[in-house]
Amino acid sequence: MKPILLLALLALTLAWPNAPQSDDKPYITTQTPITLLSANDGDVDFHWRKTREGLRDREVKTEDSITVIHLGPDHPPITKTVYGTVPSTILGTPTMAMSSDGRYGIVANHGFRGSTDLASMIYPKGIPLTNEDVRSEDLGKQELAPPLSNMLSLIDLASPDLKVVDRALLDDGPIHVLPHPDGKNFVVGAVNSFYVFRIRNGQLIQISRSPQEHGLPCFWITPKGDRMIATQGRLDNEPTSIHWYSLVNDQVRHLSEVKVKAGVDTKITGGTYILRISLDGKLALVCQDSGLFGAELCDIPIVDLTLEKPAITSVIKHVGPGVESFAFHPNGKMAVATCLAQFKNSIAVLDIASKPARLLYHLDASGFGQGIEFTPEGDKLFVGSSAAGRIEVYDVLGEYELTKNQKFLKTGHGHCNLTIGPRYLRK
Repeated sequence: MKPILLLALLALTLAWPNAPQSDDKPYITTQTPITLLSANDGDVDFHWRKTREGLRDREVKTEDSITVIHLGPDHPPITKTVYGTVPSTILGTPTMAMSSDGRYGIVANHGFRGSTDLASMIYPKGIPLTNEDVRSEDLGKQELAPPLSNMLSLIDLASPDLKVVDRALLDDGPIHVLPHPDGKNFVVGAVNSFYVFRIRNGQLIQISRSPQEHGLPCFWITPKGDRMIATQGRLDNEPTSIHWYSLVNDQVRHLSEVKVKAGVDTKITGGTYILRISLDGKLALVCQDSGLFGAELCDIPIVDLTLEKPAITSVIKHVGPGVESFAFHPNGKMAVATCLAQFKNSIAVLDIASKPARLLYHLDASGFGQGIEFTPEGDKLFVGSSAAGRIEVYDVLGEYELTKNQKFLKTGHGHCNLTIGPRYLRK
């Protein structure tokens, strides 16, 4: 009977779906060494933080921070969070920039916290708040994170203390910064201009400035690097619009407005803001409503970028109560969107290969989802949560199949932006 019992136990073990494999590790791994950069907004919980009297608590108790997480195939996550060196705000876009070699990160901050419902925030006395409070000699200090400044911060992601090696103050509020596909330049979208910067010897060098008149931009660059699409609006509640730009010889030029094609059952709303271009450059997904407290299930309009004048030609209907950001899987078939909710969030898995594109299913996620990125190999998905102060991990099991990993990565308080890149190895 003993050999039969052993065979039965062996068969049961092989059949059990959650049985760990011999190469499983008790920590999160990636196929290649990568770096995650999370920017964190210290006062992000102002919406639900209350005083003893039940009023909204306006006193800022936590500094902005950055978290760098190094992942690889053969070691546990290496995590470092530093507070008070880089200003960052959740009022904007959930992405930022990393250099092509993984050496540097760039975080953009603007002063709009001072002109929204955050205007009455109470900051600690004596700290610099705006550009006017920052002296030239202050820019070389490590502990400098003026929350209402218009600032770009350049961070050495490979340094043990995540040193801020350079800062640039702009007179024009920078909303978004992205790396150019050429691996050399970085594009910054601001209230009145687009900028092109380059990193030279650990410094931010402004290459060009192209005025624009359509308002606060959330933009994305095509894989070829010669075109950009941007959702744009203003703080005065004017309607949002979408625009198509050329990016040639470091100059940004407006080409056309992107409108909804006649007969397509969707619209551009005042909450339309975040967007992202697919990896093949053929389409862009747009968040119809990036608001946190929306009640309706909003659409995801789809822009056809193969047209001479791109237009919204299709739509995925009723995806979530506020959609914040997108990630595209390397297989070109699956995309994932974060669906906002204050405490209980979700992600929506999309089939963008079907005609028309369609919503497949939702998965549970922690509240107030922001940054979202796939690994280069496409075996894992990272989703940042502001409410939980973590980056959650989803394992990719097939072309359209995700499962939530119980392990997660901690960030500083108030995660708001996420970017991913290779691990920089010092020579």
